[in-house]
Amino acid sequence: MRFTVRRATACDADAIANVFSASFRLLTFLPMLHAVEEERWYIANVILNKCEVTVAEDKSGIVAFLARQGEEVRLLHTRPDRIGMGAGTQLTYAAKASGIGALELWCFEANERARRFYEARGFHAIRFTDGAHNEERMPDIRYRWER
Repeated sequence: MRFTVRRATACDADAIANVFSASFRLLTFLPMLHAVEEERWYIANVILNKCEVTVAEDKSGIVAFLARQGEEVRLLHTRPDRIGMGAGTQLTYAAKASGIGALELWCFEANERARRFYEARGFHAIRFTDGAHNEERMPDIRYRWER
């Protein structure tokens, strides 16, 4: 399935926050540290102000988004009912096609679906941690893709 990919605007904040909340709640191995209202504030006031955010949408609206700050992919989330349909892949390819020389991101070690996704798209693990430096205190992996 092909999605329309475009740059996000401030008007997209609620739709992006809805995707983020629904997607993040699939990660049942994580403690839920923030209320939905806090996540909405974070998307509107931090992510949309500090990152280049690209969305994928279909006739139902925004189904996925990728937030990038330089070479750092800060967030990549897909609405649960669209996982596996190609929106995340389109967003990843768009980020690679932006002319950037490399992309890096963090992924929780327990998130096996995301790990398979990134590895299938050319990212490789460059660092493993015990999670001492992330908010959830869960082991994570640093991934990198280079042109």
